[in-house]
Amino acid sequence: MGRAAVLAGTLAIILLLTGLTIAAAIEGGINALGVVVTLVVLALLGFGVLGALSSRPPDE
Repeated sequence: MGRAAVLAGTLAIILLLTGLTIAAAIEGGINALGVVVTLVVLALLGFGVLGALSSRPPDE
């Protein structure tokens, strides 16, 4: 239960940062370092969190 809450919170923060990055791109324009690299990093983190949410927790 706690694992899912932490992962869901992490996913929420990633979505918030993605939204802020897109808002900054709309306002200030798209540049390679500021927007593109940030979106790639956030996508990698998001895929990792989604993968962790979809897998079962390890048996201890």
